[in-house]
Amino acid sequence: MTEKTNTKTLVQQYFQATQSNNASTWAACLASDATVADPVGSQAIKGTDAILGRGKEFMANFETVGLYPEFVSVDNLRAAAKWTGKGVTKNGRSVKFEGINFFEFNETGKIANLVGLWNPNDMVELPAKII
Repeated sequence: MTEKTNTKTLVQQYFQATQSNNASTWAACLASDATVADPVGSQAIKGTDAILGRGKEFMANFETVGLYPEFVSVDNLRAAAKWTGKGVTKNGRSVKFEGINFFEFNETGKIANLVGLWNPNDMVELPAKII
């Protein structure tokens, strides 16, 4: 990892990638041998193919989706972030969900370990906008 790239910047890049609606962009933030337990309680996965598959599976449910950080705390190559997810499902429902991610980065600036504490069953449908 270069001196100019700090962990907080890497976390911000991760959240920007989640907002891209592109599983490959999201997966590129993770090391090729990364371990992902997201959401906690699901089977942990390891490696590029499994990570990309998980991202595609999740994003396939949405027209648009992204995670938006509300608070980030950094300790060297580790970080924790509280976030809110927002999306529009394939059937047009606007939803919101919340969670906390724990990150461990390797020396090259890639996520080596990602743990996501959230529950997909806690997604809340937002009321339709009144025009």
